[in-house]
Amino acid sequence: MKIQILGSGGSFGSPLAWNHNGNIDIKNKKNFRTRSSILINIKNTTILIDTSPDLRQQLYNSQCTDIDLVLFTHNHADHTSGLPDMRAISLINKKIIPAYMPEDMISYISNHYKYIFFGEKDYSPFMKINKLEKEFIYNDIKINSFKHNHGTIDVNSFRIGNFAYSTDLKKFYNNDIEKLKNLDLWIVGLLRYDPHPSHAGLNEILDYVKYLKPKKTIFTHMTALIDEKSLLDLCPQNVFPGYDGLVIEI
Repeated sequence: MKIQILGSGGSFGSPLAWNHNGNIDIKNKKNFRTRSSILINIKNTTILIDTSPDLRQQLYNSQCTDIDLVLFTHNHADHTSGLPDMRAISLINKKIIPAYMPEDMISYISNHYKYIFFGEKDYSPFMKINKLEKEFIYNDIKINSFKHNHGTIDVNSFRIGNFAYSTDLKKFYNNDIEKLKNLDLWIVGLLRYDPHPSHAGLNEILDYVKYLKPKKTIFTHMTALIDEKSLLDLCPQNVFPGYDGLVIEI
């Protein structure tokens, strides 16, 4: 399985704006972050998680011209508003691309992006909505998901084999953290060092890592408050910040 981080930034990206650099060293290219999304290549299948506002450039940079299915974590704009960029992928490959999303997303997404899923006037549909189940099989690939807390809403963690992706994480429900045991790689969101009402802080995430003991943990969804090298100095072995374009094989 090959995982590529397309974007590793929070909802603003990093830096925030021209001459608004937060705490980052702008001479370090790894601190320039587009909004969060990843590609997974497994069994000749390409899976995209979330359609960030920067999706077109992300796919261009990764030389990706075909996607088999899209998984959505939640409804926030920094994870969905790149949906129109999927039209080029559909046209190139002459296919309707399935999108799997939690039930509470379906009404909003289907209304807001009606032309994408149902066609409108001169537009033919180029994607199809599927209700996300806790477990389903696609091209002989088992995909598991469960909800975790993101402040006032819920977000879906995904697990495929020994890889898991948990962005926008505040806390886990019940014993769901147990579903992330025995991982080779966990990519997890870290908005900033200190806790946020909707995001766990560094110490909270490191407590999860200490409990789960994944072989490798990579941070994503980082603001310009987090400098790549400064964070790396605070990380234990096998835990490190991700960056746009990072490729990991497991």
